Amino acid sequence: MTAKLVILAGPRCGETVSIETSETTIGRDARNHLNIPDHLMSRRHCVVELSDAQCTLRDLGSANGTYVNGMPVRERTLAHGDRIRVGDSVLMFLRAGAQPRADDEERRTFDDRTQRIPRSEAAARGAEPAPGSPDAIVAEVLAGRMTLQAHDMVGESAPMRAVYECVRKVAPRDSTVLIGGETGTGKELAARAVHQNSPRASRPFVAVNCAALTESLLESELFGHEKGAFTGAFALKKGKFEVAEGGTIFLDEIGELAPALQAKLLRALQHHEFERVGGTRTIKMDVRLIAATNQDLQAAVAAGRFRQDLWYRLNVVGLTMPPLRDRRADIPALAAHFAAKYSRGRAVELSHDAIDALRAYDWPGNVRELENAIERAVVLGCSDRIVVDDLPAAVVQSSTAQPRDGAAYHRAVLDVKRRLILDAIDRSGGNYTAAARLLGINPTYLHRLVNNLQLRDVATTPHG
Repeated sequence: MTAKLVILAGPRCGETVSIETSETTIGRDARNHLNIPDHLMSRRHCVVELSDAQCTLRDLGSANGTYVNGMPVRERTLAHGDRIRVGDSVLMFLRAGAQPRADDEERRTFDDRTQRIPRSEAAARGAEPAPGSPDAIVAEVLAGRMTLQAHDMVGESAPMRAVYECVRKVAPRDSTVLIGGETGTGKELAARAVHQNSPRASRPFVAVNCAALTESLLESELFGHEKGAFTGAFALKKGKFEVAEGGTIFLDEIGELAPALQAKLLRALQHHEFERVGGTRTIKMDVRLIAATNQDLQAAVAAGRFRQDLWYRLNVVGLTMPPLRDRRADIPALAAHFAAKYSRGRAVELSHDAIDALRAYDWPGNVRELENAIERAVVLGCSDRIVVDDLPAAVVQSSTAQPRDGAAYHRAVLDVKRRLILDAIDRSGGNYTAAARLLGINPTYLHRLVNNLQLRDVATTPHG
C-alpha cells in the first residue's frame, strides 16, 4: 500500500511526506517521524499506523485533540482525501489508486457532490480535477498558489474558500478593504488575516470599535490629542493612527461614524496626514485601513447618513463574510474547534444528533452565537460527549421542528425521554433533586432537560 500526507496549512505547508513505515508518529518533538514546529501540537500528538489493507490514525492523548474532516477522533481508519487537523496544521491523506469513502457521514463536513470525484475517474475522462476536490487542492499547494497560511478562520465550504481567495489576493497590496456581513460572521478575523498575510504583518494591527465611544472620545482615540486640548487632557496622547504606524488599523462598525469624523477620516485617507485634537502640527502617516460594517452603506449614503465620497474611498476592495446559515457544511468543524478551545485539554466529542441539531438551526447570531452555544455545552455538560440536551433550547427546538431522515424514530425517543422525566418528577413529589436521583443524573442536568424539552409547564412544581 502506497500512501502519503500533503500538508495544506501550518508551519510546513506545501510539503509532501510519504508513509513508508508501519508507524508514522506526528508531533512537535524532533524525534517524531513527521516533526512539525506547531506550538498547538503536542510533543507526540498522533500516529498513523500502516498495514497492507488500511491506514489507521490514532490520537496519543494530545492536549488539543486530533480531528478528521472536522470531527474529533481517538482512532479512525483513514480514507483517500481525508483531512487531518492537528494544532494549526492541516494534512491531507492520499492513497495511490484509492477513491474517497463516499458513504462516510462525517465527510459531509467538507464534501459536496463535485468533491467526491476521484482523481483517477477525472483523469480517465481527460478532465481537470473538480474545483475544491482533494486532488485540486493538492495541485494548488504543490504549485505554490495557496499562500494564505496565517489566519484563524475555520471552514472549507465554498463561501469560505471564496473568502480565503479574496484575502490571498488583496493581502499583498495596500488597498483599503471594506468588509461587510452580519454581526458575528468573523469580520475582524478576516481583517486580521489580511494583515497577517501582508508585508505589514510584523507591524501593529490596531482595532477600534467606532460604535463604542462618543464622537468626541472617538476623535481623540483615533487621532490623539495635545495636552490641554480639552478638560481632562492632562498630557499628550497618541491616537490609534499613530500607534498603528507602518501597520494596519481596523475600524469596526464604521457606519456609526458621526459626519464630522467622516470628513476628518476622509482627509486623512486622501492626504495620508492628520492633526491631533487641539493641535496644529500635521502628522504624516503610513497606515493601511480596513473597515467593517453590518450596515448597508449604500442605503446610508442614499439616506444622507454617510458621505458618498468616503464610501467610494473605503470601498476599494469589498469583501462580504457569509452568514453561518449559508455555510452549514462548516458547522461541525467550527463546533469541534470551539469544543477543543473551551475543554481545556479534555477530548470532548460531539454526537451525531448534536451535529444534526446544530446544522438545522439558522444561527441569527452567526459564528459568535455558535461559539457561545458550544462553550455553554462544554461548561454545563455532564460528560466528555456533547449531546442534543446540552445545547440551548432554541437549537433543540429548531432541530425537532426540522423534517429529516428517521424523524419518526427521533420523535419516539423524545417522547420516551419526556415520559421518563415526568414520571420521575411525579414519583418524587415534584422534588427535582430526588427525581434526578431516580434517573441517575445530575439535578442541574435534569433542570436543563426540562427546559429543553419544554416540560416546565407540565411538570409538577418542584419542592426542593
